[in-house]
Amino acid sequence: MKTLKYSIYTLACTLFVSCMGASYADPEIEEIPFGNNELAETNVVTIAQLKSDYATLIENSNMKEITEDIQIKGIVTGNDAGGNLYRMIPVDDGTGAINVGIDMNGLCRELKVGQEVLISLKGLMIGGNSQQPQVGGIYTNTTPSSANYGKQSVGSMNRYVWETHHKLIGLPDPSRVEPEEFDIKKVTDAAYMKENCGKLMTIKGVTFRDADGTAVFAPDDLKDAANGVDRALKEVNSRNLVVRGSTFARFANVVMPTEAVDITGIFNRYRDKWQILVRDINDIQSAKKFSVDDLVGSGQGTEESPFNVARALALAVSGYNDSSVEVYITGIISSVKEVSTSYGNATYFISDDGKTDTQLQVFRGYYIDGEKFTDETKDALQVGKKVVIVGKLTLYNGEPEVNSGNKIISIQ
Repeated sequence: MKTLKYSIYTLACTLFVSCMGASYADPEIEEIPFGNNELAETNVVTIAQLKSDYATLIENSNMKEITEDIQIKGIVTGNDAGGNLYRMIPVDDGTGAINVGIDMNGLCRELKVGQEVLISLKGLMIGGNSQQPQVGGIYTNTTPSSANYGKQSVGSMNRYVWETHHKLIGLPDPSRVEPEEFDIKKVTDAAYMKENCGKLMTIKGVTFRDADGTAVFAPDDLKDAANGVDRALKEVNSRNLVVRGSTFARFANVVMPTEAVDITGIFNRYRDKWQILVRDINDIQSAKKFSVDDLVGSGQGTEESPFNVARALALAVSGYNDSSVEVYITGIISSVKEVSTSYGNATYFISDDGKTDTQLQVFRGYYIDGEKFTDETKDALQVGKKVVIVGKLTLYNGEPEVNSGNKIISIQ
C-alpha cells in the first residue's frame, strides 16, 4: 500500500496519554488496551472485493447488515485529530478504501495514522452514505424540519460494538501512509470515482477560488446544515469537486492561501461530487513551482530551443500544459497517416528516433509557414525526415497530440 509522511495534530492524543498514566505511555506494554485482542484473523476479504459485493447497495445509498463472518484488514489513513473527520476513520488495504463509522470522539487516541486494524464485519451495517462506501451502524434523521425526517441510512456504530469488532495490529507507522496523486483529468470519470473514493490522495497545483488574503476556510456564517463549508478551486468546476471543511475543524478560522497549493485529504464522494476532507492544516502545502526542466527530454518549447518529442509528451500529461499556447517541437517523421490535398492538411507522427514506439501525433497540420498541402508538396512528408513544427500541445481522449492548425517551420 502507498504510504504518507505528513505530521498530525497530537495534542489531544498526548493529553489522553497523560490521563492514562505511565503504563499506557510505555511502548513495552504487553497488551494493547483497545479493541478485542481475542479477535483472530480468519476470513479476510479485500476492501475492493467488499465494495464490489455490495456495489448496487452502495450506489443506491441503501444499507444492509453483513451476515457473513468476514473481515477486512487495512491501514488507518486519517482520524479526528484535526477536527475535520467526524466520528469515522478511513481504512485502506491497498486495493481500495472504505470509511468506518464509529460513534465516539477522540478516535485519534487509539487509531493513529499508520495503525493497522483488523475489523470483523459480521453484524455491522454496510451501505452508501450519499454513495460513499461505509461500514458502521444505523443513522436515523431526527430533524423534524428535514425532508428526510425519520429516514435511515448507514452511519456510526455504537462505541461498545466497535470495541468487540476490531483489533489493533502492531504499532502505528505513519511511513506506511502516502497519498496517491489525484488525476484531475478524471474528475468526472465515474469508474475512477467508484474505485478511488475514500482514498487518501493529493491534488496538485490548485488555488482556492475565494481566497483573497482574509477569507478563512470554514466561517460560521457560511456553514450548511451539517456545519460544513464547501470551498471551490479555480481549476475545477465546483459541481465536480470541492474542499470540505467543518466549522469545528482546528483550521476553520485559518486564512486560505492565495497561492497555488497541493491539497491532501480523504477524497470522499457525495453522490457524483468529490469532497476533499483535509485532515489538518499540514495537508495544505505550497505547490512546487513547475519548470519544464523537471521533465524528461530537452528543449524549452521556443523557436530557438524546441521541445524534443520526449519532453512534449511529458508536458502534455503533466497537468501543467497550457493547451492555448503554441510551442515549438522537433522530431523525426515516424509514420504518415494522411495527406489531404482537399483540406490542405496532413496527419502524421514524429518521434525522437524515427521509430514508432514512442511517438507524438501531429493532427491536421499545414505545410511550411501554414501553407496548405498541394499535389506539388504532398510528398514532402517522408518517414525519416526531421521537422520543426509549431502548434498547440493538447490531450485528446487522454492521448497527447499537436492540435489541428499547426504548421511546419522547417523540414529536412
